[in-house]
Amino acid sequence: MSTTTPSPLLSDSLKGLGLDAGTLFFALNYEFTKIEPKGLFKRFKKNQGAIDIDLACVLYDELCTIRDIVWFKQLRDQAESVKHQGDSLNGKDRGEQAMYLAPLDQEQIRLFLDKIPAHITHIAMIANSYHDHPFSRVKKGEIHLSDDEGNRCFEVNLKQLPRDCTTLWVAHLRREVDDWHLTLHNLPLSAEGLAESAKEVAHELARSLPIPQGV
Repeated sequence: MSTTTPSPLLSDSLKGLGLDAGTLFFALNYEFTKIEPKGLFKRFKKNQGAIDIDLACVLYDELCTIRDIVWFKQLRDQAESVKHQGDSLNGKDRGEQAMYLAPLDQEQIRLFLDKIPAHITHIAMIANSYHDHPFSRVKKGEIHLSDDEGNRCFEVNLKQLPRDCTTLWVAHLRREVDDWHLTLHNLPLSAEGLAESAKEVAHELARSLPIPQGV
């Protein structure tokens, strides 16, 4: 397996990164991390006792309008070109033991690039901590992107993210004439939840669009 760890400024075409542009795997792998609730209402927070990280892919058109979101509430887009493999609630529920560095990722989204509708020109990859536990509190964990041959183009170490980061714009795919261009952002978002984060990314994408030149 070919593995590279690029700088945070990674930005190149998939071909330039040595990836097979057929299928990509946006995936999450982290060790079960229990968080002990504190305070008077401790007994009411049983469902928040472990870190739960979710992945999402947001599909935008050329005007950066949200056209589809693939996440734990919607496991595939309308064209079935982006498919979520199922939600892991705490990094442990795919087996009896913590699965960090195991062959299977706790959570994975598959992008079948050849099937993505022509009107989709941007795809944002986002990670969110469902109970607002900072990513850096996991014992061990990473987010990565690879192709179906196992080639990775980036790995994001959750322990190295800012201490208060609970939502992260991980990366962005932009459609080009004959390929997709990938940019690794690692940008913490201020919005709460994946739906609002998708809107925040839309705003950031729109700001970066070239300004039309007058005739």
